[in-house]
Amino acid sequence: MTVLSRNADPPPESLRRRLARLVPELASGIDPFRSLAASAAFVGGARAGVVLLPDRGVARLPGLSDDDLLSTGSALVDAARDVIGEGGVSASFLWPRGHRQSRDGYVRVTVLTCESDISAVAYGVVVLSPAVRLRGLTPRELEVLGHVVEGCSNVEIARALTIAPRTVAAHIEHILMKLDATSRTLAAVRAELTGLYVPLTHARPGWSHTQ
Repeated sequence: MTVLSRNADPPPESLRRRLARLVPELASGIDPFRSLAASAAFVGGARAGVVLLPDRGVARLPGLSDDDLLSTGSALVDAARDVIGEGGVSASFLWPRGHRQSRDGYVRVTVLTCESDISAVAYGVVVLSPAVRLRGLTPRELEVLGHVVEGCSNVEIARALTIAPRTVAAHIEHILMKLDATSRTLAAVRAELTGLYVPLTHARPGWSHTQ
């Protein structure tokens, strides 16, 4: 903090003490991370979060815990950056704890794009919260939904997941029933709006999200 004065003499000790007491309040008011943390508070059950930095690093959001899934260069963080790169203001999706087909549970990922006036210091925000109300969708169905959201055909999904096209068709039939959708397009829209899918990644088969 710099103090400008017309007087060439240093400010008196009493004034410096008063300014010292004001500095934390001023810093709190202009710290963009604190305002980002306030926006993250609107995510129900938020327990961990980071700010995505322009240099592809991350910084923990004040008031939220650390999580290995949000480490610099993790697949989840890369997926969040992809979401922001597509131009969305906000998005939500699921991420498994462990292997993509793990039944150990999921976390809900909420991605918020930062305003342009702070883009020089913060690219976006990623918040983790409990994954609830999965509509009975299995790990494989959530993965298939990720491909459906991306507009992949049954053949493309079968090739990506190394399963038979008829197996993909069976999964999609179950998905339509669980999402009360009459078409795969409607299922994709509902999955994207409610964040009920695991997004595609460029990870190799068998890869674990926690690595």
